[in-house]
Amino acid sequence: MPQLRGYTLTQWLGSGGMGEVYQAWHADTQRTVAIKLLRRVEQAERFRNEAAVQATLRHPNIALVYEFFIEGGQSCLVMEYIDGPTIEQQIRKAGPMSEETAFRLLEQVASALQYLHGKEIVHRDLKTGNIKITRSGTVKLLDFGLARLAGSPKLTHQGYLVGTASSMAPEQFSGESSAASDCWALGVLLYEMLTGYAPFGGNTESEIGRLIRKADYIPPRKLNAKLSRTAERLIDRLLTVSPQRRLTAAQVVEALRNPQLLDSPDWLGQMRKWWERVKP
Repeated sequence: MPQLRGYTLTQWLGSGGMGEVYQAWHADTQRTVAIKLLRRVEQAERFRNEAAVQATLRHPNIALVYEFFIEGGQSCLVMEYIDGPTIEQQIRKAGPMSEETAFRLLEQVASALQYLHGKEIVHRDLKTGNIKITRSGTVKLLDFGLARLAGSPKLTHQGYLVGTASSMAPEQFSGESSAASDCWALGVLLYEMLTGYAPFGGNTESEIGRLIRKADYIPPRKLNAKLSRTAERLIDRLLTVSPQRRLTAAQVVEALRNPQLLDSPDWLGQMRKWWERVKP
């Protein structure tokens, strides 16, 4: 089997936006890892960015990066190996999730985003294919190739869209992104987990963008009649065109831990009052 700096590649796991991902074994540390190998040389700067951003992060719902090195001209990113499916794979296999399961997973993802946003990092590509579920039910956020630290140099040419079109917020189609853009993606994630469908379909990127800019999606209860008003309200407050009106990741975490905030007839007013009490 091929080796890279003491790591024996044992199994191909899949392809990411910039490279191939393999399971590997390091005999000295007795550790199973995932190694991403850069496929496109022109993406080297973005690959280094992924390594630099993710290596600084320590959160139970974010996959660890162990090291980054270049071996024989090959850029290699060594990461925590997650033994479990992505949320996308889980939905394809078993269909929509129960609210209890979806809320439990969403809270973990929102917690990871709250941590990132506290460090002024925007993920910019949150989607079902970038989130894995361990065998114990713990969420692990992956793929920081598009993540950006506030104030850091832009790695994307002007006019080039950053992200996956179906999960992008309206402002991302104009080249803008912020923590609120990640929160829009949280709404897309919840919608997909509860219905099995993406809220914004289309045959072309421009068609998807047109629907997203208007937040024009089928009400989730039409696809899953069992959904609660709480779930609908949460999706509605995340899939709103104005970034200023979206719930923050911290507010999503609190709402999921205290669902009575969303069940109140004046739930938005209750959220505002709560936020005024606890915000820094």
